[in-house]
Amino acid sequence: SLANWLNRSDLTTEIADDFIKLAEADFNSKLRVRSMVAQTTITINAETEALPTGFLQVRDFYILSGSTKCPLRYMTPPQMDQIQGTSNTGLPKNYTILGDTFRFSPKPDASYTGYINYYKTFDTLSSTNATNYILTSHPSIYLYGSLFHAANFLGGINPQQVSAWQQMYATAMERLELNDREDQFSGSPLVQRGED
Repeated sequence: SLANWLNRSDLTTEIADDFIKLAEADFNSKLRVRSMVAQTTITINAETEALPTGFLQVRDFYILSGSTKCPLRYMTPPQMDQIQGTSNTGLPKNYTILGDTFRFSPKPDASYTGYINYYKTFDTLSSTNATNYILTSHPSIYLYGSLFHAANFLGGINPQQVSAWQQMYATAMERLELNDREDQFSGSPLVQRGED
């Protein structure tokens, strides 16, 4: 399909797949919409624990201790270094992100279950995964994102066409974000309720 849009009979599937991967990396780095939100649990029994698969950004992170929900507060790594002592242990209250790991403070004195709502990358397309939310609901993001990346690589394409594809790609992502915001707040209007 990309080869047809680019009018290139010499475009191999392998090269076309690279343009799709570039588009996926680009929209995963820019978009933060509800369809990207995932929830998982993390066993917190050490100072550091691995980030969940596809992790992009935390929305909500807490530990359930008995029936009490204990929110974890984000700190920058330097802030955590300032408060973290070598013998501080207890129920973790803070976290930071170092590379591909969470770091907790104080260090856990037992095994705790952390609950995290986070933004996760959309599943990438592959021979074993033929579709995902973006391709199903917003295919123009894939099309124009891949065309834009292909045009930058291949060269020889009219700059006005490249600019048009870039604008169509940006518009398709803006439309997804707008639809997402509208869907979050659609439905019945808020109604003030009196005391019963």
